[in-house]
Amino acid sequence: MSATLRAPDGTPQSLGEVVTGIVLKRLGANTKATIDGIKAKLPVIQKALPPGVVIEPVYDQADLVSHAVQTVTSALVEAFVLILVVLALFLMNISATVLVLISVPISIGLALMAMSAWGLSANLMSLGGLAVAIGMMVDGSVVMMENIFAHLARREPGTEREGVPLAILEAAREAGRPVFFAVLIIIVVFAPLFALESVEGKMFQPMALSIVLAMVASLGVALVVIPALATYAFPRGVRERHSPLLRPVERLYRRVLPTALRARKRVIGCALALLLGALALVPFLGTEFVPELEEGTLNIRVTLAPSANLDTALAVAAKLEKLVIAFPEVTSVSSRVGRPELGGDPEPVSNIEMLVGLTPVADWKTAKTRKALQAAMEQRLSLHPGLLFSFSQPIANRVDELLSGVKAQLAIKLFGPDLDVLARKGTEIETLVKGISGTRDVALEPVEGEAQLVIVPDRDRLARHGIAIAQVMDLVADAIGGTTAGQVIQGNERYDIMVRLAAPHRATPEAIGALILAAPNGAWVRLADVARVEIASGPPQIRRDDVQRRVVVQANVEGRDMGGVVAEIDRSIAERITLPPGYSVVFGGQFENQARAQARLAVVVPASLGLIFLLLYVAFGSVGQAALIMLA
Repeated sequence: MSATLRAPDGTPQSLGEVVTGIVLKRLGANTKATIDGIKAKLPVIQKALPPGVVIEPVYDQADLVSHAVQTVTSALVEAFVLILVVLALFLMNISATVLVLISVPISIGLALMAMSAWGLSANLMSLGGLAVAIGMMVDGSVVMMENIFAHLARREPGTEREGVPLAILEAAREAGRPVFFAVLIIIVVFAPLFALESVEGKMFQPMALSIVLAMVASLGVALVVIPALATYAFPRGVRERHSPLLRPVERLYRRVLPTALRARKRVIGCALALLLGALALVPFLGTEFVPELEEGTLNIRVTLAPSANLDTALAVAAKLEKLVIAFPEVTSVSSRVGRPELGGDPEPVSNIEMLVGLTPVADWKTAKTRKALQAAMEQRLSLHPGLLFSFSQPIANRVDELLSGVKAQLAIKLFGPDLDVLARKGTEIETLVKGISGTRDVALEPVEGEAQLVIVPDRDRLARHGIAIAQVMDLVADAIGGTTAGQVIQGNERYDIMVRLAAPHRATPEAIGALILAAPNGAWVRLADVARVEIASGPPQIRRDDVQRRVVVQANVEGRDMGGVVAEIDRSIAERITLPPGYSVVFGGQFENQARAQARLAVVVPASLGLIFLLLYVAFGSVGQAALIMLA
């Protein structure tokens, strides 16, 4: 691990090799609360560290959570203000406007209480659901208030004060049924989201649940709270006032409506033409799983040649850090070379993963968007030939890896029995995909093994010298791997003392071949005289899915929709690449989740439409009226 941070004066400060730690939260724990607790403990931990050792956070998900919650909260406030302005202009009554506005915080408060009882946290999706529902929350209250206004306006203000509650009760009874069915239909509209499964279900069900809870709460407010508050707000009735904004619209509507009724066939024909035109455009609409979330941090994966050693990878990482930190938008760069086999995600030293912290977008100078900044970085980093770059974001990168096992948005999996054929056809697919518009970071996963030091003893030559194979193995193990010569005790800890040849004497096959073996007759024999010492490719990496061998061509999608790119790749493979019998191509990654969600929605959405039709039939008692509304 290495890191480069930007000092307070703006100059890059290379820390060289560092030790990093990753904090994992327990399942079900709140991310923001967990990170806040960690931050509270960091000063205590810092005091216990030796002089010169400093803890410096390089990645903090709490920033993303806070920014997301702040964005949604701002959207809620802005929507609240817009509703206030619209209601004031159209209702032309301050008391009525205030009553309808009160329904919003009451509904949100009840929804949050229900979310807490349900175990649903206030995250981006759940709060986003409330932001989506805020406009629908006031619909029932507006209809109820407008009907109350109409009933009270029929009375002379100030007369028969005792009759006001009865008028409000009559208005509530009259509007209660349509309000109930309208809210129920809105709830049914979001019901298909509850049928989603896997990743898409985890993502969208909290939003759907928060919308449903908010709408149920708003229904109770519209049916009960608004009429009750109206008895206090309008004890002497109301005088109906027409909005100056609605008068010209109403006059225009009164002129247009008779004309439309006289030419109803023409109007219906135009409506059907618009419907058919809209349906004709459906195949041209792009499709993707979910829009990308701007995390405020970049994740750059750099792939070197499989033969690259640790020293080479470290040198490359240091050079790349200097190039990346030179961008004024970058606050920090940390690089990890490889991963140990002790964890659940081992990686070779030929893989470098860089975590790049960014300043707020408003302060950017090189580019105005993340895509443009990535393009500028890739152009500068490409000065080093032979390196493969893949740009992503930390959370998006992990999600992609969990979906398909590759750290990219799209995984094109080629299945088949023979590794040589898989490698050859995989290379053809890689070349084809690179030519598809909208693809970037295209790469075929390594099929060949990494470079290894291979020592093959010659039994005949060893036998002539009387040297046992075990003696050769012991020499190689001690000289290259090292042997324990003792221990050093420091306090309660013990450290092994490892002894092995100095690096120059074990760095090349020639140096290792010069090692000396002692024969039983006292002769000294070079290792190269009794064994073959060479650098060779190790065993191929055999990866399987569902017990079938496969190779993967990975790619990210930029500037186009995922569905369109996959459709073009699928068509191009079928037209230009001939696969032998027993070989097949399967698309994974985000597209796999998208296809599964679309297949499920293709069944659930028609069922929901049928349920909406049934509700309309129950509400109006007429198949014709229900069908007319469904057509609209």
